[in-house]
Amino acid sequence: MTSKSLSSVPKLSNVKSVAVSLAQLGPFIILLVVFLGASVAVPRFLSALNLVNVAYQAAVFIVLAVGMTFVITGGGIDLSIGSQVALIAVVMSGWIHASDWPVGLAIIAAIGFGMAIGAFNGLLIALTGIPDFIITLAGLESFRGLALLHSAGKIWDRFPDSFRSIGLTRVFGLPLPVIIALVIAAIGWFVYFRTFFGRYTIAIGGNRKAAHVCGVPVLRYKALNYVLMGGLCGVAAVLLTSRIDSSQAMMAQGYEIHTIASVIMGGTSLFGGRGSVVGSVVGALVLAIIANTMVLLGVNFFWRLVATGIIIVLAVGLNMWRERVLRENI
Repeated sequence: MTSKSLSSVPKLSNVKSVAVSLAQLGPFIILLVVFLGASVAVPRFLSALNLVNVAYQAAVFIVLAVGMTFVITGGGIDLSIGSQVALIAVVMSGWIHASDWPVGLAIIAAIGFGMAIGAFNGLLIALTGIPDFIITLAGLESFRGLALLHSAGKIWDRFPDSFRSIGLTRVFGLPLPVIIALVIAAIGWFVYFRTFFGRYTIAIGGNRKAAHVCGVPVLRYKALNYVLMGGLCGVAAVLLTSRIDSSQAMMAQGYEIHTIASVIMGGTSLFGGRGSVVGSVVGALVLAIIANTMVLLGVNFFWRLVATGIIIVLAVGLNMWRERVLRENI
């Protein structure tokens, strides 16, 4: 090897190091760019009232994104979460209004109901071997249909003050739903990186057969990921319903697409085995800022749908580039 070729080795190493750093910091760079762009395009974006509104919008998606991070890392996907949120919300509303349940009991029951729905999805996937995509796609339709049947087109509103206060209370200037979402994200990060549950999930998504050979109860933990997802759908239903003080069977439409885009943009591999709870939170914030900015600019709703589709494609493309860089250089 010539001295010239030897001198090129450190330069090549530096290029790879920069590429890996960009791949790992990608979500944070995007957040910074989007935030600065929104600030320049719409000066009132930086108003305290608007920033609180962005945080409100992101809170529900942060909660859902934490659960979806586990599901996708484990090699699955859940397309039914929007319908789950709607079904849980209308059932919970019936408990509060028609049955006069105490608010605390109704909230606990709603989260438990969500976990039961998640268990149904998880067990069906684990026991039948039908792909996650198909089972949850069916759930997207079925759970929405159950929500319509249960509500019979009724819109529930005028909830007790104790319930509405969940969505309206501020602690140290921050909305309570935002604090709840961040606490859930912190717990999710700890579980993902510091417990056997998270490690098994990563192992299953990385190489399912190898995980099974090593003694990991694959089907059990795959099903438990959906139980977690369902429970967080229950939390999201509580936060959303308390904030808007109403619920109906057609609420939360498209939430599954928004959540999956947040998770993929945040660095979780579509192919499983690698994920980032913090990245998912960042992805949810990015999409909330973009949506808020388009509203402030007066962009037509139909064009906002088009923009969302483009963002999803870009997020998947970014994810594939990031995976290639990390796979080749780490």
